[in-house]
Amino acid sequence: MQSTANALRDTKGRFQKKDTGFMQLFISKRLIHGAAAALGGLFVPIFLYENLGESFFVVGGYYAMLSLMYALCIVPGMRVTNWLGFSRTLVLSGLCIIATYTILFFMTPENVLLMMWPLALAIVAFRVWHWVPFKTDFALFTTASKRGRQVSLSYAAIAFMGAIGPIAAGFIIANAGYSALFGTIIVLLIAATISYAYVPETPTHFDWSLKETWKQFRSPKLRGLVVGEFAFGAETIVNVVVWPIFLYQILNGDMFSIGALSTVIVGVTIILQLLLGRYLDKKGSSKEKTLRNASVLYAIGWVFKIFVLSTAQVFFVGLYHNVVKIFTQTPFTAIIYDMSAGQGSLVDEYTVLREMANHIGRAASLLAVATLTLFIPLGYTFVVAVVASLLLNMVYTAQRV
Repeated sequence: MQSTANALRDTKGRFQKKDTGFMQLFISKRLIHGAAAALGGLFVPIFLYENLGESFFVVGGYYAMLSLMYALCIVPGMRVTNWLGFSRTLVLSGLCIIATYTILFFMTPENVLLMMWPLALAIVAFRVWHWVPFKTDFALFTTASKRGRQVSLSYAAIAFMGAIGPIAAGFIIANAGYSALFGTIIVLLIAATISYAYVPETPTHFDWSLKETWKQFRSPKLRGLVVGEFAFGAETIVNVVVWPIFLYQILNGDMFSIGALSTVIVGVTIILQLLLGRYLDKKGSSKEKTLRNASVLYAIGWVFKIFVLSTAQVFFVGLYHNVVKIFTQTPFTAIIYDMSAGQGSLVDEYTVLREMANHIGRAASLLAVATLTLFIPLGYTFVVAVVASLLLNMVYTAQRV
């Protein structure tokens, strides 16, 4: 009887630690850091595009280089993560992202070529020491029976920040310039970095060598996961880098209009995001079926975006695409975290493989888009995202291996 009671207390303690860890990670990353990301996410690519002579070939090539550097540096960087601990490494990553926006704060058209190199080092360092610890902790702190809701809550927070951030950022830029925007972001990132110190440490350790990591990366049993993450990265980077610059061209550089339009589009999708998480957690619901059907509709949305020519078209097509994106991204991410949480002690190694595939996909996508812009208008390059959206379905084949 006593041993049963102890077991129950241990189980309760583990669930309490999971819930506490999830909430602390949620507050640090999704709320505070998320607010900073929402302010800068849409406008940093535009800022670089303006400062680099409005050449997408240069901007796309630069972002592709960042993703390749990250994919190559992630395994060596895990030695630092092992030494510090996964949760404490999040604090180090916070210092790196503060350095990133400090460099952007001082960047001008005159010094841009000089500043691009320290900027690249800061961005890559942030990615190396942020995404694997964050995603590993997220997988360990979420619970299988409510992971869909927790993923949905996470994306709803991103959506909420995305509803406020763009219009606020557009207003700041229009009235006070980029320096004021980057200064505001730096203050938020300092708060996020302090809050990362309170995320519970997890008993994880990255054990693979560089050779073993690349061997597993090429493993046939993980091909579905690798291709799925490759496609996810390829589509995501078009949304993150190419689409904002396309908006800048369509709206003739009107920063406030870009921010306001993005705010309205994102704002109407938050409730749907939360409702979908509950649906995915219900018994009998199929994440794979939802992803399969939604990815086709999502790919069609990219086709619509090719032909956008006016503000009204941007709104209606953007609204459709954001709604369909919920039904694509939520099941995809829930499937990924289900698979990651099931890896036991290899959850961090598994996360490294995902990050490598994701950013190699980003680099390949951007190189394709940058090359295509030499021959066709930027909007027509969305065909790359169409193909990537359909390839997302490869991820659930990995569950059957």
